[in-house]
Amino acid sequence: MIIENPVPPYLEWIGKATLNWLISVGALAALFALIALVFLTIRKGPKQAFPALIGGIRGALDDLFKFSWRRTWAIASLAIRESIRKKVVVVCVVFLALLMFAGWFLDPNGKDPARLCASFVYQSTTYLVLLLALFLSALSLPSDFKTKTIYTIVTKPVRSSEIVLGRVVGLTVVGTAILVLMAICSYFFVSNTLNHTHVVGPEDLVATTEADPASLAPTTVVAKGQTRLANGHKHEIEQYADGSIQIFEENKHSHAIERVGDGDLVRYKVGASEGSLQAKVPRYGKIKFRGENGFEKERGINVGEEWEYRSYVAGATDEAVIWTFEGVTPERFPQGLPVEMTISVFRTHMGNIEKTIMGALYVRNPKTGLIAETNVFNSEKYTTKALFVDREIDKAKVEARPRSLKKMGDEASFDALAAVDLPQKDAYDLFDDFVVDGKVEIWLQCLDSQQYFGAAEPDLYLRAADAPVFANFLKGYLGVWQQMVILISFGVLFSAFLSGPVAMASTFGILIAGFSKTLFVEIAHLEALGGGPIESFNRLVTHENMMSDLSNTFSTHLIKAFDSVSGVFLSVIGLALPSFSDYNFYADCVANGYDVPWNAVAVHMTTTAAFAIPLFMVGYAILKNREVAK
Repeated sequence: MIIENPVPPYLEWIGKATLNWLISVGALAALFALIALVFLTIRKGPKQAFPALIGGIRGALDDLFKFSWRRTWAIASLAIRESIRKKVVVVCVVFLALLMFAGWFLDPNGKDPARLCASFVYQSTTYLVLLLALFLSALSLPSDFKTKTIYTIVTKPVRSSEIVLGRVVGLTVVGTAILVLMAICSYFFVSNTLNHTHVVGPEDLVATTEADPASLAPTTVVAKGQTRLANGHKHEIEQYADGSIQIFEENKHSHAIERVGDGDLVRYKVGASEGSLQAKVPRYGKIKFRGENGFEKERGINVGEEWEYRSYVAGATDEAVIWTFEGVTPERFPQGLPVEMTISVFRTHMGNIEKTIMGALYVRNPKTGLIAETNVFNSEKYTTKALFVDREIDKAKVEARPRSLKKMGDEASFDALAAVDLPQKDAYDLFDDFVVDGKVEIWLQCLDSQQYFGAAEPDLYLRAADAPVFANFLKGYLGVWQQMVILISFGVLFSAFLSGPVAMASTFGILIAGFSKTLFVEIAHLEALGGGPIESFNRLVTHENMMSDLSNTFSTHLIKAFDSVSGVFLSVIGLALPSFSDYNFYADCVANGYDVPWNAVAVHMTTTAAFAIPLFMVGYAILKNREVAK
């Protein structure tokens, strides 16, 4: 899975993030205090303005810290009942209808049907739930004003903070219940769509030898064939001398197969598909590159691709991509290291297009330089390859001389391995000879001349374990839930002082801007093609190319000056916008068969709370100062 913006470790992230949040909230509070002081000066005069502001802050603190959870839940219950009366169940009916007819449009015969089905259910759920949250939150308080319900509420001993928080909690409960129902239905839909079997008969296997199987080695292939066509694909089959039979992976899944009977009565029983839905737990390492001269580099060769996510190493040279893994112990990997990788291949000449590029995988001791070739494989572009580094390594695969890795500016590393006395053994143990203090290096090299392998840090990992699939599928919906909570908070905030249609339009604007935050920030910093907003509008009207420079005139300088000023305001707005696209990380993990890491959940949950708390406080401040809420 491509991870261009990895989620940082929580303990490293939380300190700086908290400081930035406190500065932002402090600046927001100072701005509100200044605006309030100006209005109080106009209404009550300069002498009474400051005491009135202090009294308002004390009252706000009293409201915020002495509110009643019982009254808050009463408001939340009212919001839940109102939502049910607004027929929110219609959203569930629409979603179930989408699932019923999705089979007409989704093709389960593709190379990765699990990713297709999972992406569909997550995207459709996101759109439906966020639109539901938008309508319910933006119309919540305006409908109370329209029906005069708010006047009944404020005559009771209910604080403004309880009204705002009650609305947010109530609408969140409604959205959560609908989201859980959608998640369960989605899981059964995806499982049922992917579930299939194949038919295998004796005539589908062709003998590869006439020798008696009893006289052959147990792993000798005695018959080959294919399954019957199902879901648009077939699986290769091999039968071995010991009577066992194996179905090979196709379309990222396989099947269990059992031979029943003997002689003319032999039959083959094929089980349901296995591996379509996975929750792999990867253990990532740190990447670096080795140049042809043996020096360590942060990046490899740039082959001219516009997307610079991956760096490349040349084939048939000493160049290599190196991953350093930590925490590698016999307890975690008792049999050896399960390695999975998805690398890129860059061809300088096509040659035989059907021929794959050869590569080799090595394991190296980072201290002594002892290195062994563990796997030779064929590689295709962006094709996932599963390899296994056995714990016991044959001495014929171990190189007689250590491989050095020189570091620029560190002369001691140039010949640090020259005097290393490598052990001479009949068999080498992975953990005894190649792992040092839990650290081990895995080297990747391209073996074909004039061809290149490209890789980024997440492209190769150790498959530590597999998490429960159903639990991971539900975890994937946390991303939708967090987006929903943020949108509800914005909607309730806008509904505290805007009419229903205007609040809905404002919330919808936040939704669109949140999904396009990267572009928004680029425009604010004048980094987008076409310049800032005014320059882009000018190019649109005058049909100017985005790449060409504007003429050096007074109007051009004026436009750029306006864009520079507007960029400051847009940058401030960009900081306050949530990045909804970051929450797609959850759906991407599930669709690609990876476990959603708890570190990412912790970071995003904290981010969600960091948005929801200030939005609640601003909404409370606005509602408290409305005449009806006094």
